Amino acid sequence: MTTQVMGTVVDGELKLDKPLELPNASRVKVVLEVEETAEARRERRRRGMDGLLELIREHPIHSGGLHFTRDQLHERR
Repeated sequence: MTTQVMGTVVDGELKLDKPLELPNASRVKVVLEVEETAEARRERRRRGMDGLLELIREHPIHSGGLHFTRDQLHERR
């Protein structure tokens, strides 16, 4: 039997949103999946972007191609 119940951790204890309909002394396997808050998602994305930008700064891509001056790029005939 599988059931899903939401809950909240309060002072280190798990408080379920609704009681479980199981007989006393039932053995259960508990698997916790922590929901990520919007703030935590933003922080994770920010850290990822910071890491990516740092990699770009440390290892720039040099194409080996020609480098034109502004005048050459906008040459008028």
